[in-house]
Amino acid sequence: MIVDITPQNFHAELIDASMKKPVVIYFHAPQMPECQGMTPLIESLVGPTNEQVTLAKVDMNDPQLQPLASQLGLRALPALVLFHQGRPDEQGIIEGPQDEATLRQYFAAFAPKEEEELLAKGQQALADEQPSIAYAHLTKAHQLAPERHDISLWLIQAALDLNLLDEAQERLGTIPMAAQDGHFHTLSSRLALALQAADSPELRALEARHAEQPDDFALTQELAVQYNQAGRQEEALGLLLEILKRDLAFGDARKTYLDILATMGSTPAAQSYRRKLYSLLY
Repeated sequence: MIVDITPQNFHAELIDASMKKPVVIYFHAPQMPECQGMTPLIESLVGPTNEQVTLAKVDMNDPQLQPLASQLGLRALPALVLFHQGRPDEQGIIEGPQDEATLRQYFAAFAPKEEEELLAKGQQALADEQPSIAYAHLTKAHQLAPERHDISLWLIQAALDLNLLDEAQERLGTIPMAAQDGHFHTLSSRLALALQAADSPELRALEARHAEQPDDFALTQELAVQYNQAGRQEEALGLLLEILKRDLAFGDARKTYLDILATMGSTPAAQSYRRKLYSLLY
């Protein structure tokens, strides 16, 4: 995160903010060649969405902000001062022009963690209605930080968007009471409605007919389609696979099978059913 410090936001964006996470104050003067070279590099090293640190830029052309540099005993520009818990860290002060290697080393401790970057990508993919891509990013983020319940909840949302109801239900069951926030309750409500739709009277009637006529491939395919629409993809794939084991060319069974796999992305279940199909084909 990058903010410009003003006399009006000084206390909130610097003092108060440093109580929550580190703030690096960047004292600069835009007209100085030394600052013109360092400013874009520093901003790129921090990044606008970095949750680990805030870069607070102080323009020394503002006479109301100049006393801050004096209070910190700064003697040269540009300068960087690490602020934490409302006070400066004497080990985190560097003054004067710095080369790229020094700046990279200074900001290395505040580099965004990989799981944070994956979480952001997953959230953006969900916003863009690309649940398969979101699921892949969020699965990796969860593997890197399994203790992060916020990541787990976004992964559950991706699973629900992909109609992976069993997985969503299983993962929701692992969220402790302390982490059951508004996002959790929204997802729980979505899952409850989806599960209700997945066990409708019409579907149960079709299941009964299939139980009486298990060798009717057309009926089996119809049930598989209904399972898929109800979010029960693995059951749908299981039925279609039984058809394909006996007749690879029956109706739309193979196309439906592949269409379902495409909606499931790279989930473990999808990968397993891909291998099963390939074993039949090759």
